[in-house]
Amino acid sequence: MTQTMSQKLARDSLGNAETFEGGVYVTKNGVSELFIQTAAEREAEVREMQQDRNINALFKLAMQAKKEIADGKGLSPEEVLGNLRAARK
Repeated sequence: MTQTMSQKLARDSLGNAETFEGGVYVTKNGVSELFIQTAAEREAEVREMQQDRNINALFKLAMQAKKEIADGKGLSPEEVLGNLRAARK
């Protein structure tokens, strides 16, 4: 749940970490100045951003591989295995 409160109310109300549940916008003259969240909320947000970056990176790799194959730059499975075996020696 997201709340909006003034800076004064934030100072008066948010001092107790045990009861703070996060998701609070602190405003100044009616304009949001700060968003306060718990560490757990931030960690979940960071995990989600990392997952999105990973998905985008995999998509880019797949598109690059598709382009390389279309351009005739792909390798057959036998060529790949041969390259891997040569690299191990």
